[in-house]
Amino acid sequence: MAIAPVDLLQALQAAVLQDPASVARRKAAEAQLKTWETYSGFYSLLQDAFLDASLPTDIRWIAIIYFKNGIDKYWRKSAPNAIAKDEKIQIRSKITQTFGITNSQLAAQNALAIARISKFDFPVEWPSLFSDVLGLANEAKDGGDIIRLKQILVVLNQIVKTLSGARFGKARVALQQATPDVVRFVGHWYFMFTQEWITSSSNGSSPSRSSALSEQLELRANIGYLSLKICRRLVSEGYEFANRHQEARELFQMSTLHLKEFIEKYVSHPSEILEKYIRTLGKFYQDLSERQPTAFILMPGSFDLVRSYLTVLQSQGAAFHQPNFEAQEFWEKVLVRGLILLRRCIKMIFGDGTVTIKYRTPEDREETKSAVRRLKEELCTDSFVVNVHDILLWSYLRLRPSDLEKWANEPEEFVYEEVQNSWEYQLRPCSEKVYIDLLLNFKDLLKPRILEAFEAASSQNDTSEDAILAKDAAYCAFSIGCNALFEDVDFDNILLRVFVPQVANAGSDVPSMHRIILRRISLIISNWISVKCGTDVRKDVYEVLARQLDPSLPFNDTVVQLTAAMALRSAVDEWDFKLDAFLPYLELFLTRLIELMTKVDVIETKLALLQVISVIVEVVETRIIVFADKIVALLPSLWEQAADEHILKGAILQTLTNLIQATGKESYKFHQLYVPLIAGIVDLKSELHVYLNEDALLLWQTTIANAPSATPELLSLLPILIESLDQGTETLRMELVILEGYVLLAPTFVAQQYGKVIFGIMASFIGNLKIEACHTVTHIIELFIQFLPLNAYINDLVETGLMARLTDSIFDTHESAINVTRYLTIYARLALADPTVVVRFCDIYGTERRVLPNGGNCLGPLLDVWLEKVENMGHPRVRKLTAMGLGAIMDGPAGQQESVLHRREAIAKVRGEILAELDGEDVDLNIDTSVKNLMSGGCGYSV
Repeated sequence: MAIAPVDLLQALQAAVLQDPASVARRKAAEAQLKTWETYSGFYSLLQDAFLDASLPTDIRWIAIIYFKNGIDKYWRKSAPNAIAKDEKIQIRSKITQTFGITNSQLAAQNALAIARISKFDFPVEWPSLFSDVLGLANEAKDGGDIIRLKQILVVLNQIVKTLSGARFGKARVALQQATPDVVRFVGHWYFMFTQEWITSSSNGSSPSRSSALSEQLELRANIGYLSLKICRRLVSEGYEFANRHQEARELFQMSTLHLKEFIEKYVSHPSEILEKYIRTLGKFYQDLSERQPTAFILMPGSFDLVRSYLTVLQSQGAAFHQPNFEAQEFWEKVLVRGLILLRRCIKMIFGDGTVTIKYRTPEDREETKSAVRRLKEELCTDSFVVNVHDILLWSYLRLRPSDLEKWANEPEEFVYEEVQNSWEYQLRPCSEKVYIDLLLNFKDLLKPRILEAFEAASSQNDTSEDAILAKDAAYCAFSIGCNALFEDVDFDNILLRVFVPQVANAGSDVPSMHRIILRRISLIISNWISVKCGTDVRKDVYEVLARQLDPSLPFNDTVVQLTAAMALRSAVDEWDFKLDAFLPYLELFLTRLIELMTKVDVIETKLALLQVISVIVEVVETRIIVFADKIVALLPSLWEQAADEHILKGAILQTLTNLIQATGKESYKFHQLYVPLIAGIVDLKSELHVYLNEDALLLWQTTIANAPSATPELLSLLPILIESLDQGTETLRMELVILEGYVLLAPTFVAQQYGKVIFGIMASFIGNLKIEACHTVTHIIELFIQFLPLNAYINDLVETGLMARLTDSIFDTHESAINVTRYLTIYARLALADPTVVVRFCDIYGTERRVLPNGGNCLGPLLDVWLEKVENMGHPRVRKLTAMGLGAIMDGPAGQQESVLHRREAIAKVRGEILAELDGEDVDLNIDTSVKNLMSGGCGYSV
């Protein structure tokens, strides 16, 4: 059915109505447009609508939005209700007309739509994409129509942005083939228009915010900027080895000269366009150094570029320590990019994972060797490294006024940002990363300097703000450099000689800025404790942290206390932790952590403190019992405060899990508190199920493992467990282990209430089980056999088809031999309980499945498989169980059956060999009835 243009126009007009009286018309129009999405010609008509300059802008806007969204959904050939090929050709034929759209918002949406078409059609359906766009751009350029040239470059930028995301396939290859021509043309426009703008602005039109550029000059600057954006992606994504292409080399070298000039201009006359140029050039260098590190090093001017960034680092260092530094955000981004480039150069020299080059040819190998050699000889000289070290230490490792302001006004956010791994976006963390790399890779050169700075800082008594900040910077270097310094440092001595006195002597007569040093001491402990800290001084470490967690002391503000709490976690969560040394401080630390938890407000802070408490609970084990009530009392309100913060709720569940594990059988006292919590999460209909199900299942599993008996609260969860088992979700393994625990705790209750349902679910699993799951499923069935009389469940085994499915798998030649041996243990258990039951099952199965030609009992074929699989049974308990089971069949009433008499000799031989093999070994056939042992794996994988 064809759509009339007038009908489409009326629908678009109604769809943009905003007055309350037109709500019904608008919704009807939106529904009509939704219906037309799959109609032939709809998108061509939408294109006509947004091309019609006589229509109001809002109508053209909604037309381009529907058009763009439709491209996403229906342009791909394989999409349901895909746009017809003829309509696609018609749409592509009108694309050149869209370059005349002057409205910037419409032009931006049109560019996105064209880019999405190119994503699907280039290069197969639209092989001439780049030549078409470049041809139109050249026409506009030669005709002096720079407004149209800008519009075309907006489209080209979106096309390149979209296609550069392809990592393989025809589009990637075609993009690489087109890249040299595009870079040649667009790179020329970048140079020409940027140079015209620079020259014109230098001759009288200042690019400052106070005196705006003329419209023509601004247009040329933006064309140069758009050209740069296009080229920066193509150079890093469109070449495999950009340094081997002349046009890319020329563009790179030209850009490095521009960067230096732009930065100089920005210092004296800041402007938005200069910011955009400088940031884009930074992205250019960062992308190239990441994608093609060798090419970046071998580009002409690359070392001068790194030195330029270092010059900026040096010149801007003092500015960052001035209050109210207005350009801080801009310069921070610039300098972070420069530091990342420097870090990648260091990483490339020492091959620390950043350079993962797959050498394809000897030329590639030689290029990389040449790049590394040049880095060592021409850039990373001793004087250069020392210069970088000193700039970072004294300018960028120091806390800034903005840091101190945040410390005072938003202490929790300050601490949270400090522990985040966001170094690629923040100047001080990025400086620390580069500083660490310098120390690790130039140890011999830099260690004397850092140790000298540390000793000088430790011995000085100047209490001025500048002196304390400098001392903090030296301490920071000592802290983050622990992995480079530990061989030359006696940390235990320094702890007792330097840090303990500074904490112990912090009294009311010490300047308030001393809190900066107290915080840093906690950070030093965090870093050094797992690197080089003797057990003899652990008591002193705990004394320091306990003092810094004391809220009554004048300098222990929120930041100092929270940092000490984080250090405490590092102190207890490391391989050389000694419980005896920690126990005298257990009550003190828990009390202060819980008190601190009640005072903080930020969710991330609460999460961090809860993780500290959780780790302590885990390491002290049963000693936590006397404090369990206090910890548990803290959690309900914390759960309410968490609201939609699922990470914090997950941490609460983990803390409960650790607490239950530590308190053991005493944990039953808390069932009423958290069992409803488990129920509210593991229920498949719960909103929390998606986010917290595995955490809740782990808590449930630990609860079952430590429960002394099946409490009413635990039994109330069984229906939810059965429902989850029936769904066969990805957490099935955990759910089966929980079911094992229930069968051990309350076998009679489980059999009476849910036995038939459970056996039916197990029947559906058998035949499709992996080895681990097969162990668990068969183990559950064995528990019923061992703990209950046969008459409690025998009929359910048959009626649910469980025994039939199990026997099917035994006879299935494609079934895993390990699984078959597990299924045979069920028969062995049944034979020990009552061998006539085995005969009965074989009668029923033989009649239903007709294993024998004339039907009848299948005991004989079953024994044949059983005897054959004995060699696959490795565990002594399984082998002994087999011998006893076969013996029960042979020695009981079933032994007189012909099928058994014919195999009597073979059975006796196997039985004798196994018993002789196990002679003198104490092999217990009983399954361990300890639920805790079961959960830890003790019984879940054995007979």
